[in-house]
Amino acid sequence: RGEIQAKGDQIGSAISILEGLKNSLDKEKGGDIAQNLEDLYIYMERRLIEAHSNNDTGILDEVSDLLRQIKEAWDAIGDHDAARVPAA
Repeated sequence: RGEIQAKGDQIGSAISILEGLKNSLDKEKGGDIAQNLEDLYIYMERRLIEAHSNNDTGILDEVSDLLRQIKEAWDAIGDHDAARVPAA
């Protein structure tokens, strides 16, 4: 029973993180990119709820992979910007 509670808590935390990401989007400045990210975050939230309801670890893997791809994209942007900053 404790494992079920822990799983629910972890999925709830993941959904909260996605909500935070979604709420941080600036749709006026971000345009289509911000809208696409919002749609993706909503999709991932729905998939997490589905994973919890159906006890489907495959869905958790899917969402994890999507988040990993987003993180890698942000990391690449950061690396690109860091390379453009002249040394002091």
